[in-house]
Amino acid sequence: MPGPQAGPDLNSPLNSDLNPAELISVVIPAYNARHTLPATLESLFAQTWPHLEIIVVDDGSTDGTAQMLAQHGAQVRVLSQPNGGLARARATGVAAARGQWIALLDADDLCRPDRLALQARVLEALPEVVLCAGDFDAFDDRDGKVSPGHAARYYARIGRARQGIRSLLRRREPLETAWGEQFHVCHGPAYEELAHGNFMHPPTLMFRRELLRADQAGSFEDDARSMCDWDWIVRAARCGEVAFVERALIDYRLSAGQMSSPRHRVRATVDTLRVAERICQRDPELYLRQLPLFLRELGGFCLDAADALIETDRLEAARMLLRSSTRFGCLDMRTLRLLAKLLTPRRMLLAARQRRGIATAG
Repeated sequence: MPGPQAGPDLNSPLNSDLNPAELISVVIPAYNARHTLPATLESLFAQTWPHLEIIVVDDGSTDGTAQMLAQHGAQVRVLSQPNGGLARARATGVAAARGQWIALLDADDLCRPDRLALQARVLEALPEVVLCAGDFDAFDDRDGKVSPGHAARYYARIGRARQGIRSLLRRREPLETAWGEQFHVCHGPAYEELAHGNFMHPPTLMFRRELLRADQAGSFEDDARSMCDWDWIVRAARCGEVAFVERALIDYRLSAGQMSSPRHRVRATVDTLRVAERICQRDPELYLRQLPLFLRELGGFCLDAADALIETDRLEAARMLLRSSTRFGCLDMRTLRLLAKLLTPRRMLLAARQRRGIATAG
């Protein structure tokens, strides 16, 4: 995947002439990102929007990330902290941001040159919109293959909808950039849709700084590390409309070890359940009004967690399985299959997995 070309140095956070009303603060949490972060920064230096503050939060990296960042001098504002996870790093970055608008980005993704200008246009033209995301392409850093319009594959809420994002955000209208190019944006209320699952890709998010106030969405909570984005996005969507730009705003990097370890799977399933329950507790009226749907979803999340935990913590897996049926009324064939799996000795599960691996290889 060819990287964006470097642009002029317009990004010094030390430039006191920058007007906060025009400034976009881009917040990038980074942990051991020495190999991918340079291309990410180059994609920001090439932005068509000239007024940027680039904030990288070095979250306890041990691979030379700090030394690489030091080479950029005043182009990049670096905040260092002990490793505390994505949510804490994002919270540190957004708290330090000076701009009217704040954009999120990951340390291994690439911004399209007009990404920030397009989103600034959306937030200027649609004051009722509090949160703006967009589509993205994905590329495999092993073989260079590109997956265009990847949001519909990444987010089941978009992929399963009859008209994709247009089924979730019903208002669609054209906007025009400062250089006369037309693009389309879908927008509308989405709080209830997002309460049942996220479809706003965090590295494409941009919002007004005021959304971080305690009486609005607040900051990112860090007790559900892998699902902190969903939790915050739901809180934000309760404050106003959300928007989705119908074009790729970033190139999303796919890599071999990306969030695929068994340990991450356990954390993700448990965190998903925790955040889903928090959403219901925060809005009991919505929970009661849509009780059958929430019970089905929460029961499914319990089963996901039980399945992920079976090989590492059978007692907790059993608790999750029991919880899915007694608290959420989830008793179906999947429950019975997981119960059978739970009662199967570990050595038999391992042997079965090895046989499947041999059959697949053959």
